[in-house]
Amino acid sequence: MKLKEEQKNKSVLTTSYVLTSGSPVTFVLYDEDGDWQLFGDDEVAEDEDAYLVSVEEILEIDPALRKLPDLQPGQGATRDKDGMRWVIVEDEIE
Repeated sequence: MKLKEEQKNKSVLTTSYVLTSGSPVTFVLYDEDGDWQLFGDDEVAEDEDAYLVSVEEILEIDPALRKLPDLQPGQGATRDKDGMRWVIVEDEIE
């Protein structure tokens, strides 16, 4: 599944750093339940840093997410902070 192919109003989990500080998303997890989790390089220390936004909103915030590869449930993808090229994480994600 590609993030850009999800329903526009589907919720995704991200952080306050991505939403308010302009931190680019550098790690994406498409979890076993079919939910998306999107994180930047900033360390998330507390639950207060987590936010739910729609697919449409996160694609507007970080257009590079449109280039995410097709991910299967349980797979993740990463990129450099300034890069546009996503790489699927091959190691098992826990």
